[in-house]
Amino acid sequence: MDVNALPQPLRRIGEAVAARLDDGHLAGVVRGAAFVMGIRIAGAAIALLSQVLLARWMGAYEYGIFAYVWVWVIVLGIVVPMGFGTSILRFVPEYRAKAKWRRMAGMLTASFYIVLALGIATAFVGVAILWAARGHIESYYILPLAVALLCVPAFALTDWQEGAARAFGWVNLAYIPSYIVRPLAIVAFAGAILLFSGTPTGLQVMFAALAATVLTLVGQRVLLMRRVARTVPPAKPVFHVRHWVVVSAPLVLVEGLFLVLINTDIVLLGYFVDPDEIGVYFAVTRIANLMAFICFALSALAVPKFAELHAAGKRDELQNFMHGVIQWIFWPTLAAGLFLLAIGEFALGLFGEGFAVGYPVLWLLMLGFLARAATGPIEYLLNMTGNQNATAIAYSCAAVLNVALNLVLVPRFGLEGAAASTAISIIFATAWLAVIVRRRLGITAFVFAGFRHRLFATA
Repeated sequence: MDVNALPQPLRRIGEAVAARLDDGHLAGVVRGAAFVMGIRIAGAAIALLSQVLLARWMGAYEYGIFAYVWVWVIVLGIVVPMGFGTSILRFVPEYRAKAKWRRMAGMLTASFYIVLALGIATAFVGVAILWAARGHIESYYILPLAVALLCVPAFALTDWQEGAARAFGWVNLAYIPSYIVRPLAIVAFAGAILLFSGTPTGLQVMFAALAATVLTLVGQRVLLMRRVARTVPPAKPVFHVRHWVVVSAPLVLVEGLFLVLINTDIVLLGYFVDPDEIGVYFAVTRIANLMAFICFALSALAVPKFAELHAAGKRDELQNFMHGVIQWIFWPTLAAGLFLLAIGEFALGLFGEGFAVGYPVLWLLMLGFLARAATGPIEYLLNMTGNQNATAIAYSCAAVLNVALNLVLVPRFGLEGAAASTAISIIFATAWLAVIVRRRLGITAFVFAGFRHRLFATA
């Protein structure tokens, strides 16, 4: 097809995309992201299929119990590593570049055991709190929550190992265990329960999730240490624990606040609605989350480039790179969102009878995803340029706003109120971060920045 035969606006868009591919920084990220995206697409398909099977096997009520307590595993499992899953991305490449093998050995050893200790402590403290507050928690949540707390140490260590594998550039080892192996294992164990004992309960599937999480951790650990042994020369460990903790601790604040922001709706729904409604809401979030894998894939490889260009003082290149990343995130995300809306009722129907009532919730949640896509991974840009405190403040305010909105809207509007609260809070945080990026870095992070000029400029 002759490009010159296209209408001028479409031709301008095509030329702009081609120009972006000529950007050496961006082209490398897009090529690498395609591989990560392949894993995420496979993982998203497996995750969605696994949730469909679990919902159909368990029914909305028991599935809602499992979904509610599993959210607690995700939140605690990512917060417990205290930022080491992220800071290791900084320390491992630095020590490799400078051949500081003793510090490398110390970092890998100390951070693993710190995360292990924190995970075990969290499980014990959590069980104690659960027991003390049992009179204020619905009885059908007590035992599943206790098992969920036992999952936390293994989940946290898997999150740390994902960061370690990414730091070495081992993408397969980083993402396949968490996004493919673990969900498949959960479904396999749940299927065995279905085969031998009938309809699985939320408690039984939590035991299945515990077994799957531990087995995934052990398998990933064995493969990771074998690769490390072949890559890192043997050295007596040197420990700089205080320095590592000082660098890592602020990162968990940002990660934790974002998790609170996006999971407050499900946590608070547990106090206002029955488990079957939570099951419907969780199913909707599983479908809406498919929009996020595009941003995830590009961000995973763009983050180091943010730090590199900023450190070199190349602000113009950083602006162009950031704008290119946003273009590659927003338009595919918009297309994915429209497609998911088109098949939304059908997809929800796959979960079982009664799940299609959550379709209006899908529209609301997608507004938040589109808002984030329109500005790209700006929180990572701020974190990689020494502005993580500003990110934490924005997310903390948005998290408080989300809690307040949920408390007001959920009792009145139910699931739609929860979705609206989350969407509004994410849009609020995204706009705030975009303003900070502009003021502190001089970077305009918005999908339509400069778009009008490129579209209508004369040839």
